[in-house]
Parts: sequence; structure tokens; C-alpha cells
Amino acid sequence: MAYLYHVLKLRGPVVLALSFLTISCSSLVKVRDVSIPTLLTPAVKSDVNSLLPKLESFTGLKSLRATRVLIQFIDAQSRDKYRTADAILVVQRPDKIRLNVQVPVTGTRIAEMVSESNKFKVAVYIDRFRRFLIGTNDADYSAWKAQLNSQEQSAISNARPFHFTDALMMAPLHLNDSAFAYSLEEALVDEPDVRPDAKKNSRVLRSFYVVSEIAIGTNSKGSRTLRRFWFDRTNNLMFTRQQLFSNEGAIATEVSYSGYQKLSDENPNQWPAIVLVSRPYDSYAARLTFAQGRFDVNPEDLSPNAFVLENTENLQVTDLDRPKP
Repeated sequence: MAYLYHVLKLRGPVVLALSFLTISCSSLVKVRDVSIPTLLTPAVKSDVNSLLPKLESFTGLKSLRATRVLIQFIDAQSRDKYRTADAILVVQRPDKIRLNVQVPVTGTRIAEMVSESNKFKVAVYIDRFRRFLIGTNDADYSAWKAQLNSQEQSAISNARPFHFTDALMMAPLHLNDSAFAYSLEEALVDEPDVRPDAKKNSRVLRSFYVVSEIAIGTNSKGSRTLRRFWFDRTNNLMFTRQQLFSNEGAIATEVSYSGYQKLSDENPNQWPAIVLVSRPYDSYAARLTFAQGRFDVNPEDLSPNAFVLENTENLQVTDLDRPKP
């Protein structure tokens, strides 16, 4: 009887301690953290055959002329943003492009660029890097850039016209070529929740369909990804991003597309009003904002000299394919 009394006497504190422990654990489990992302719904279902036709506005483009483009260069290395400038942009198949960048209002030239047949010319008129560059699009000039001092290295001096060609006038797809394949996968991107009723600091997972263009390897050569196209499953499968890969598998160019609207009165298609071109290994990015009504799709009156750039300012010429000792 004494032993039973002793057990019953100890049972009360033990039960009370267990009760406190249960309450404490319950409170820990139920702590709400809005920073934990939730999947954004609804997410539209589709397949490769339905997604690729959405690229026809870019792959089927013959020529484009934008007489008013706002352009802002971003120097990733120095983390500087240049002031927004005015630009004129013309592209024409198969690979022609011209980009003129100038100071707003005064029209003072900042830079002019042309590219055609895998060759480019860049005239930079700003004081710290006045140069007339000549080179080849697919060449590696990293050794030359490493020799430049900090004042000479900038987003403008690193920019090349063909970087913008790939962003606006995509190379055609290889839909009926057995040497190429197209795969489909989902990608979930963690981002802030910007919905009107979202709580502060809340986050969501946005679902994308990603279509990869793959060059199938032959013999000892392995297959490799050439491009990836991103479509937003929560925004009517809108085309939002393009990634272009180098021969080594690195992301050479990443382009984001947003602000779709009808920019041309003659063309019923909607175009992205904002195109952000990023070149991570060239340490720069450029944001292009197109003006409505100053955007011509497939114009027929392009001048034969539209893609000719002469060194009219007698700038110092640097032929990157003929380096000086």
C-alpha cells in the first residue's frame, strides 16, 4: 500500500509536466512563416507541340525597325547603372543588326554597332574609351579584355551587336531535323508574392514550362543544349525567357521578355515592350524599352546602307583578330 501511494503521489507532477511539454510542442509546430513559398495556382497544362508555335513572332521575323528605344546599360563588374539613353535599332535576316545609342535631347552619339556575316564593328564615342572595334562574333577575346584597365572596361565597351540579334530575331527552330530534339520539363521559381491580398514577406513558387533545344551528338560527340525557352504556366503560357548556351554548356546569353502589348499598328501581334539582355560572362546587361508606334515589323523600305558603319570620327582602330604584340 505504501508503494502504491508513492506511485500515485508522483503521477500528478509527471502528468502536469507532460501537459506543459505537449503545449510547448504544439506552439512550436503552429508557428506561421509566410516566407515559406506556396505553389502559385492555377497552372495551365500544355505540351511541346503547343508551346513552340508561340515563338513564331521571333523565329519568323524577317526584319524590325525601332526608331525610339530607351536603353539602359548595367555594368555588373562595377555594379553601376548608366543613365537611360535613346537608341535606334534595326535588324534583318539572316544576321544583320544596327544599334545607335545617343544622349537624349541633344542626340550626342554614345556608341554605334553593326554586325553581319559573323563580323561586327563597334564605335564607342565616350571619352574614357574612344575606340573603333572590329572582330568576329564567335571568337574569344577574353585575353584582350583582361588587358584593359578599370577605366576602359565597361558595359558599353563589352557590348556586341549580335547579343541583341539573338534576343529579338531568333534563329529558326529545327522541328523536322533528326539531328535536333526538343524536351519539356517544369521549373519552379521562388519569388515574392506580389498579389494584392498577399501578406508582407510572403513568397510563392511560380511554375514554368521549359522547352530545351538539344543538338543530338554523333559518334564520340555528346548531345548538348543549345537554347531553352521558358513559358509562364500561371500567365497564359506567356513566353518570358530565353537562354542561349555556349559550346561548353555555359549560359552565354539570358533574355527576359515582359510588358507584352501591341507595339505596331500594322502588326496585330503583341510584342514585349521590355527586353532585358544579360551577358553574365561579359559582365554587363542592357534593358531595352520599346515605344508604341515607333516599332515596325518587316518594313520594306530599309536603306541598303543601314548596316554600314564607317569610322567617320577617326577613332583609334582595334582589330581584335589582329592583336598587337
